[in-house]
Amino acid sequence: MEHRCASRKPVMLDVVVTYQALGLVQGQTVNISLGGMLIETGCVELPINALVKTSFYLHENGKHKACSIDAMVMHSAPGQAGVMFNDLNSNLHTGLRVLLNSTYDNAVSAQRRITSE
Repeated sequence: MEHRCASRKPVMLDVVVTYQALGLVQGQTVNISLGGMLIETGCVELPINALVKTSFYLHENGKHKACSIDAMVMHSAPGQAGVMFNDLNSNLHTGLRVLLNSTYDNAVSAQRRITSE
C-alpha cells in the first residue's frame, strides 16, 4: 500500500523525464503534489525504483520558471509512472505550493459558479 504525505491535485504540465537507461522521455503530468506526480509517458514504461530527473516549467508572476527535481519511480504501468520527489528545495516547494493553491482556488470558484446557476 502506498502512503502519500500530500494529496495530489489534477494539473497538466508538459514534463521531460531523464532516465539514464532510456535518455529523455516526454510526458505530461496527470496530477501533482508537494511530494510527487503522476506522469503520462506514452508507450514508455519506467521501472519501479528507477532514479529519474523531472523537468518542467512553472508559471510564476507571468514568467516561465524552469524546474528540475530528482525523483524515484514508485509505481509504473504502461504509459504512466508515479514518481516521488527527492530533496525538494525551498524555491521549488514554494512554486509548487502556489500552483496547487491556485488550482484549488480555481476548482472552488468553478464549483461555486455551477452551484449558483
